[in-house]
Amino acid sequence: MINIAQKELEPSALPNLLWRRDKSRHCNRRLEMIRLSYEEVIHATVVLLVISLSGIAFATDPSVFLSEAETHYERREDQRELLNAISSFEEALQADPGNYEAAWRLSKAYWYDGNFSSSDKNSIFQKGIEAGKKAVEINPVQCEGHFWLGINYGLLAESSSALSALDLVDDVKREINRAMEINENCECGGPARVLGKLYSRLPWFKGGSKKKAVSYLKQSLDLCPQDTQSRIFLAEIYESQGQRDQAFDLLKQVEMIEPEPEWIPETKANKLSAEKMIHELQKSHGKD
Repeated sequence: MINIAQKELEPSALPNLLWRRDKSRHCNRRLEMIRLSYEEVIHATVVLLVISLSGIAFATDPSVFLSEAETHYERREDQRELLNAISSFEEALQADPGNYEAAWRLSKAYWYDGNFSSSDKNSIFQKGIEAGKKAVEINPVQCEGHFWLGINYGLLAESSSALSALDLVDDVKREINRAMEINENCECGGPARVLGKLYSRLPWFKGGSKKKAVSYLKQSLDLCPQDTQSRIFLAEIYESQGQRDQAFDLLKQVEMIEPEPEWIPETKANKLSAEKMIHELQKSHGKD
């Protein structure tokens, strides 16, 4: 038998063997490249999947919607920004139905829309009531849900018929008094401010009392000295009682007060109201 290992190779066989060796190495390199490419594809797929899932989680995170909503709400004087804020608050509630912050802030946003922007006030205030009820259901021991629920009840009453308005008075009192019990300084003296306005407008047979209204409004100003709205309400009462000097002084204070960052649009509106009221007082009574 011939021992191949010991058999001397003929020179003519060398190129063939070298070609086969090179071909084998080339195939091995291709296989290695295919393996690496496959691993890279798997890695890239996993990375994309993680990013995608993270994006879904990020998109449904209620804190993201809340942050967006608050940014839009800061620019609420622009109707489009206000509607974007409402939409983002609603998305936050959809992502987390138990989110108290989203619920009461949505109720507040509807209050602003109905009070300053929308012509369809009744339906807007009704939406504010529903959001307020949701907030109270989620967390009945915090004041904001009760407060904005009561506010929306009150403004719905103002935009409704006299009979319907009277039917809502007890709802307003219940929610605002509950907010006051929890925190009398809720929304910067808000409960006393609302009760002051309420008692100044109610007929006597529903508990209306100018004396009680003045007391509540002064209480609100003690709690929130920079409040312009309570000054407007108090000036209205003084003017109706013939106390024009007191009314004029309060309105001049409104013109001078620098707005709190949280209440800039509302303060601007109150300044315009004060300017108009001052003009009417000067026109009617010749006061400089």
